[in-house]
Amino acid sequence: MIKKVLMLAIAALFILSSSFAQKGKTVTFTGTVKFPDTENKYPIYLGKYEGEGFKRAFKAIDSTKLDANNNFSFKVPADKPDFYQVRVYYFDRIDFWANKDNIHVNVRGIDTAKMKIKNPPYIYMENTSAENDVINDVNLVAYLDYQQMIAVGQEQYQAGLSKEPKWIEYMKDGYNRIGKDRDFRIKYLVNKYKDQPSVLYALNYLSTKRDQELIMTTLDNLTKKFPNLTQARDKKKEILDGIAQAAKIADGQKTPDFSFPDVNGKKWGPKDYRGKYLIIDFWASWCGPCRQEIPHLKEVYKKYKDKGLEILSVSVDAKPEAWKKAMDEERMTWPQINAVESKPVMSSYMFSGIPYLVVVDKEGKIVEKNVRGESLDKAMQKIFGM
Repeated sequence: MIKKVLMLAIAALFILSSSFAQKGKTVTFTGTVKFPDTENKYPIYLGKYEGEGFKRAFKAIDSTKLDANNNFSFKVPADKPDFYQVRVYYFDRIDFWANKDNIHVNVRGIDTAKMKIKNPPYIYMENTSAENDVINDVNLVAYLDYQQMIAVGQEQYQAGLSKEPKWIEYMKDGYNRIGKDRDFRIKYLVNKYKDQPSVLYALNYLSTKRDQELIMTTLDNLTKKFPNLTQARDKKKEILDGIAQAAKIADGQKTPDFSFPDVNGKKWGPKDYRGKYLIIDFWASWCGPCRQEIPHLKEVYKKYKDKGLEILSVSVDAKPEAWKKAMDEERMTWPQINAVESKPVMSSYMFSGIPYLVVVDKEGKIVEKNVRGESLDKAMQKIFGM
């Protein structure tokens, strides 16, 4: 009897010690920087994204500096496997899955180019298992996709200069061809790594509308294979919530309401325009394409104002001073309001990029979303017949 009790005690002690050991589980993330920040202006962060949807944001949990050999190192919590991100000087960002891989990266560091452009480099993570191979592979697809987009843009420009109609016509579809190629490669990777929890990273590159069946099948497979993988359940809930919200703002549905103040403090929103056709123009002072669209909006307003069209421009500038300065420069003659806290309205209308224009009918129902330039002209022609 004593022997049996002793054996049970030893077993319990072993389980308890294993539990404590598991709580302290970490992996190592190391890096070497080619061009260090000699002035120590920029930190190197370890962090993760928290929150859902438009409230999702990066939160730093640790920071470090380079040693004498331009190396840095982080001990990353791995009790519960999850995605983390290392940010080197804000220039290089490396996402990874913290579970069992001790990862090393070589990064450029400070941009030494005379002309700095937003062309993120491809950063390969060394010493990885399949869990982080999927991230390496997805990032390579994304990197090559970006390079092809740059090349297509240049070729479209050259085609325009050439005045060769067949070349111009062919290049019109350049971005669509790249998109189809990217989608094919991402779907291949999702199927290849479907049994890896980190395949969640690849799912972010798919369309929840176009690729819903593949996404949901993959998430259900992960949930079955890894019952404790809360990220898979959370992802599925987020997608289902997004589908429900998309249905609420489908063409023909009531426009989500909001109300923000103009420079005089008077609040405006879609409800103030019942009985009128309305263009809701989401923009910002710092958005080049937004401001490029303004002259066209002025033409549209001049053409259709007497027929019952109004425009409400909603700035998502976080700094009212910048918004007011841009208004003075652009001299728009329709109401202007500023959504300093823009995330709720962006979430309700389900957009992250601007300009984002929404056409609304006299009853406050959505006619079309995400129109600009030629597509806005076509929407106006459907409504006014001219």
